[in-house]
Amino acid sequence: MLLELNIENIALIESLRIEFGQGLNVLTGETGSGKSIVVDCVNLVLGGRAERDLVRTGAEKGRVQALFDVSGCAPARALAEELGADCEDGLLAVSRELSRGGRNVCRMSGAIVPLSALRRLTGMLMDIHGQHEHQSLLNPARHIDFLDAFGDAGHAARMEQVRKLHAERTQQASALKKLLSDAAEKARLIDMLTFQTGEIAEAKLKPGEEERLTAKLRVLENAEKIHEGVDRAYALTYRGGSRAASAQELLQRAAEAMEGIAGIDPRYEALSGRLRELYYSVQDVGYELQDILDHLTFDPAKIDKISERLDQIDRLERKYGPSLEDVIAFGERAGARLEELRASDERVEERRAALKRVDAELKTACEALTQSRRALADGLSRAVMEQLGDLGMAKTRFEIRIEPEAKPGAMGADRVEFLISPNPGEPLKPMSAIASGGELSRIMLALKAISMDAGGVDSMVFDEIDTGVSGRMAQVVGEKMCRIARSHQVLCVTHLPQIAALGDVHFVVEKRTDGERTQTSVHRLDDEGRVRELSRLVGGAEDSESSLRHARHMLSDAAGVRQRLRSE
Repeated sequence: MLLELNIENIALIESLRIEFGQGLNVLTGETGSGKSIVVDCVNLVLGGRAERDLVRTGAEKGRVQALFDVSGCAPARALAEELGADCEDGLLAVSRELSRGGRNVCRMSGAIVPLSALRRLTGMLMDIHGQHEHQSLLNPARHIDFLDAFGDAGHAARMEQVRKLHAERTQQASALKKLLSDAAEKARLIDMLTFQTGEIAEAKLKPGEEERLTAKLRVLENAEKIHEGVDRAYALTYRGGSRAASAQELLQRAAEAMEGIAGIDPRYEALSGRLRELYYSVQDVGYELQDILDHLTFDPAKIDKISERLDQIDRLERKYGPSLEDVIAFGERAGARLEELRASDERVEERRAALKRVDAELKTACEALTQSRRALADGLSRAVMEQLGDLGMAKTRFEIRIEPEAKPGAMGADRVEFLISPNPGEPLKPMSAIASGGELSRIMLALKAISMDAGGVDSMVFDEIDTGVSGRMAQVVGEKMCRIARSHQVLCVTHLPQIAALGDVHFVVEKRTDGERTQTSVHRLDDEGRVRELSRLVGGAEDSESSLRHARHMLSDAAGVRQRLRSE
């Protein structure tokens, strides 16, 4: 139950505190006085949409705080505890602060919580029926929502099952569509990758091959120059010439000369050994030079072959490189991608099988949900007609028609529409075709009454639900609200004196201007204040004795009605 509402710097309200009571709380006031602002503030603290221009002109921040008694709502207490909010003595303070900069801060018992958490919790405590909500009855697309709202936990579970299966079906169908739509692109890629992998595989590339071939080509291309250099070095070191001895021969002579005097001095012996070592080293160099000469050839055909191979490698590097190792790696990646694409046909079949499976499961789930809705529709139709009987529409026939949709969606495979026949002998027709504003208001009130009887929230706000209602029907609507208020708190914004008189608590909303600023205020009326406000509502002058007498008579009758309804 909503105990108290505190508003600061919202719209035309600078500072306002309203203490609500049990039963039926009515709010009245002149047109434009700001009654809708109070409802907007309630909606705001329940997590409704917040507009920056709600902040009062001249203020940087606006704030709304609601104090709820949650002692009788165990789920709300459990959720508040889960969110870290204290419910001391069964009381829970919920607030929402807006700033012109767009900042939006929600709190529960002082603890900051996300807006989604605020909505979850307050959704267990209060429901608002806005002054234009009954127009949703004219939209058949909304009727399925009204019907499902009356389902039990089992019905909700079936709805969730359908929603999940439909989401899975959408994902599977999207994946299959992508695979199929990529068929042409896949064929192009397969052709391209087949060529690329074939070209690289045919080359039979080896890591480091380019460096080895480049070095070999350099030798072959310089074979003549190399032969000339090696031959001269060989002659000087080993072979010698007709006129000059080779370095090997000279070193041998020098070593023999020193060997002849080696015994004279250790130094000469050492030099003799070193000369002999040089002789052997030069001899080894000579053997190696001779080997080079024996194997050194000039083969133009071989040069051409190596050049062609290097040209091939260069072309591949320009296409897939920049290096030989990059070309090899590219070929490996292209091959893996090619195998993946060739295997995609298997994935198409897998997707088709998965889609077929989920379609079957979705069909079964939708059939179960349809059966649940049909049972729910029968019970709700009877309950609505019973409520409408209390609201002066006893001869009205009300039916909920459920027809199959062409294909299932997230809400199932049903098309739900409310049909009505207000007068005997007339066929059932869509509500949008024949229902008047007053009838819509009473049908919506009937739905709300059923919702409350089925264990809905503890508190409900009706913002001018009496649209299109007058005279005797206004009394009937007011009595229905009184019945709801026997076990629930009701906040009702009304312009009808018949409903206002039935209130347990009566507030008047007023707008005043002090010459500089306009201010909206809300006052709880005492008995005399109620008499004067009712006098205004019935259209008489507030100080007219006849209108005041009529207002007192209405309040007296209303007290008797409340007593009678509460004793039923």
